[in-house]
Amino acid sequence: MSESEDDGAGEREVAYRLFAAEFEDADLSYSAGDDDRSPNYVITPTGARVNRLFAVGVLTEVEQVSDDVLRGRVVDPTGAFVTYAGQYQPDVQAFLERAETPMFVAMTGKARTFQPEDSDQVYSSVRPESINEVDAETRDRWTVQATEQTLDRIGTVGTALGRDQSGETLEAALRDRGVSEELSAGIALALDHYGTTPTYLDRLRELALDAARVVAGQKGEVAELDITPDKSGPISVGDVADAGIDTSTPETADAVTEGASDSSDETTPDSATVGDNVYEGNAEATTGKETTTDTTAEATTTTEPENEAVAMDESDRTEEAVTETEDATTAESASVEETATTPEATEKAGSADTLDGPGEFDPEEFELEEETRKQVEEEFGTEFQTGTEVDEPGEADIETPAVDDSQEDEPEVDTATGDDETATTQAESESGDDSETESADAPDDLQSAVVELMGELDEGDGARSVDIVEEMTERYGVPTEETESAIQDALMDGECYEPDEGTLKPI
Repeated sequence: MSESEDDGAGEREVAYRLFAAEFEDADLSYSAGDDDRSPNYVITPTGARVNRLFAVGVLTEVEQVSDDVLRGRVVDPTGAFVTYAGQYQPDVQAFLERAETPMFVAMTGKARTFQPEDSDQVYSSVRPESINEVDAETRDRWTVQATEQTLDRIGTVGTALGRDQSGETLEAALRDRGVSEELSAGIALALDHYGTTPTYLDRLRELALDAARVVAGQKGEVAELDITPDKSGPISVGDVADAGIDTSTPETADAVTEGASDSSDETTPDSATVGDNVYEGNAEATTGKETTTDTTAEATTTTEPENEAVAMDESDRTEEAVTETEDATTAESASVEETATTPEATEKAGSADTLDGPGEFDPEEFELEEETRKQVEEEFGTEFQTGTEVDEPGEADIETPAVDDSQEDEPEVDTATGDDETATTQAESESGDDSETESADAPDDLQSAVVELMGELDEGDGARSVDIVEEMTERYGVPTEETESAIQDALMDGECYEPDEGTLKPI
């Protein structure tokens, strides 16, 4: 089945970002219509109506399950996504065949559930559309995004639990409160099917926050989500209602965002500078509860606060060194100016000029004695003259060519020609400057330019992809195909997302 057939009417569903732990608890799937072209959805316990999802984690295992099907496990800080690639996903299959685990990957695919005929157990999986190798920075950014979206849904479900409504009535009430149509429908279905409780929501909220804390270096790992969605407990509806973002831990999200944007694969205390990632020590520590590689084990034992403190100390020292250098440069410049204007310096400069000038020697020192002069005249048979006894040009047998009248006008012609040449040179120089400016305007990093332009055009609800393409063409002369390719790369790298169809927002 093609993507357009699966989505229906050629519409492309927004890819959700959710944690594997919640996706593993999902066992409800339904179709939006009766025909084959209607999109299929998996409903999670928090009401996410997932047709497509975007996950970033560590590819820990690739297994051959049949002659033409491979199974891969992509582990995030909370659990594992299972994906199957067969003959209808040749690119993904080829990637998995040559992949060297463990490695960071980003995966986009369709959410699916499967129930064996002889079992009551329902398994969730991902039918991959694309998969690419990424870095730890991308994984960290995705973790923050998944945390934010999970907390938003938890708060909305908590609000829904406080209302004495269900089904279509609850769905309509949520839409009236500004909740999106997709989430309103998903929450109504989730509460009816799972019976999601405040206790489960509270535990899931802690799990999401712990994932962000792992990225921030405040925790080593995330505890397992070991309760079912219908598990009751002491937590009340009021404890989770409207808890989209936990205001008691605002620094976590800020620290994670700053750290992820400045991550580096080889940050060490000796090489740390301002802006270096202080969370890189746990780059492979959050491969999830099912990761058993030696690399993960070693990374899990890393002491994150120490790494963070060292990196911050190095950053502080770098800033101080820069400040001291600037102060020293300023002081040196001031000293030079002061020295140049002092009376002593002026006096020294004057004495230097005096030494360079003529007239301070005795010309008689270099006069020949009379006897020596006579000997020279007698020996060489010529009249000796000093340098001051030179006659006029004609008398000294120096030829003086006559000056042509026509040549007297030549300097004026040359001057005019020189002016023209100067003007031409200036024009060429200005033209060269213009061409250099135009070439400088072309973006070196097309993907970064697209994300930056996305922020410029975003007036709150996101920037239309059509406007981004047109502006890139008008501003930089970038072809439409290259801009669209850069947008897709930004989506895969987690630098932006699609809040609505045809709309993009930078992260």
